[in-house]
Order: sequence, then C-alpha cells, then structure tokens
Amino acid sequence: MVSLMAYLKTKRDIAKLNPMAKDLIAKISEDKWEIKQISSLQELQEYLMENPLVHLIIYDICDRFSLEYLPLIRKSYPQSWLMVLADVSVSPMEYVRPNLRVNSLLLKPWEKQQAYDVLFDFFSEYLAYAVNEKKEGLHSYVVESREGTIHLPYDQIYFFEAREKKIYVCTGKEEYGFYSSIDKLSEELPDYFMRCHRGFIVNTKKIRKVVLSQNIIYLSDGFEVPLSRSYKAVLKGMER
Repeated sequence: MVSLMAYLKTKRDIAKLNPMAKDLIAKISEDKWEIKQISSLQELQEYLMENPLVHLIIYDICDRFSLEYLPLIRKSYPQSWLMVLADVSVSPMEYVRPNLRVNSLLLKPWEKQQAYDVLFDFFSEYLAYAVNEKKEGLHSYVVESREGTIHLPYDQIYFFEAREKKIYVCTGKEEYGFYSSIDKLSEELPDYFMRCHRGFIVNTKKIRKVVLSQNIIYLSDGFEVPLSRSYKAVLKGMER
C-alpha cells in the first residue's frame, strides 16, 4: 500500500493531474494506493494533525502561506518523497533548499506531456526505492498484510506493541498488525528503537518525556507507552 497526499489549489491542476496520476499508477504499480486530495491549507493542516501515513507528497506552492508551511511538513515527514508545483513568481531559491529535499519539480504553467513525464519519473523512482527498501530496510520497516506490502518510514513510527499473539505498529492515525515477536524486532530495528516493556518497543526520537515515578513514557502527539521496572535504567537519562 502506498499513500499519496496531493495538495493542489487550482481547479485546473485538480482536474488534470488527478486523473493523470491515477492512470499512471494503474500502469506502473500493482500495489494498492491511497490518494488524499486536499485543496485548502486549512484542510491540509487538519489532515496532518491526524498523523496519517504519507509516502509521497505533491505540494502546490501557490502562495506565501503554502511556502512557509512546507518546512513544517518536511520536519514531520522527512523521509516522504516530495514533488513541488511552483510558478515563476516564486524563486527556486525559496524551495530548492537542503532542508526541504525536493525530489521532483513541475513548473507552472505546465503542458500535459511535461506533467506526465514528471509524474512518471516521480512515481517510478519512488517504486524503485521501495523495492530496495524491502531488501535493505534502511529507512523503513516493511509489513506484509492483506493490503499488500506496506513501507512504514521509521520517522513515522511511534511504537510497536505485542498483543493478541501479533505485533502492532502505531504510525499515529494508523495501526498495522503482523506476525513477529518483540525479541525479533529488537534485533531488526535501528538502535534508536528501544525496548521499554516486555510488550513494547518505542521510537526514542518520538519521546517527549519520561516519568519514572509514573512508569510512563510520553510521546509526541499525545501518545503514551508503559515503562516497566526492568527497563527504567535504559531510559533513565531521558527523564524530564
């Protein structure tokens, strides 16, 4: 499953790019895709507050507010692939910056063939990257489910929980279940994922504070996970 978020402001872009993207996806990918179409900055902000899983972003820099909001999105989704739409009224120096890491660019006004070529390259390069991630797992954890292969970028994972004879991974809004064990995960995951309980592994980059007296780890965006006595020493340095 691949999640695509498209923030397109103009009716022309929505009417032309959406069908083009869906047609391309059907031709080059066998995965299930979820496409979230957003046409206002307020709707975008409300949607991102739900912490959705996002693999690819198509983002229209249509005004100063959109430009200023882009770094905040990039901070929340540093590993998502980003395609920017912009016109000559915005200098490339405003968005071609190291901290924004733009993967693809479509300049407006665009012609149909130009947009098709840019989208084709954008989607194809991501799919090639996803295949490599399935082999190497350097930037994401790969889950096999009834929906197909799901790549979960490590920066979007809050914690893993063992329950009901399965492992559940929380990415914010979404939760995905699969068969494995906490012990096996402890060996597979990057070092910043730490065991904090017999049934939990937490992404330490998501930790907001650790309260030893309450045996609770508070994560960003309101999530909490338990901390057992045997793992307190490991996380003691993170107490706030």
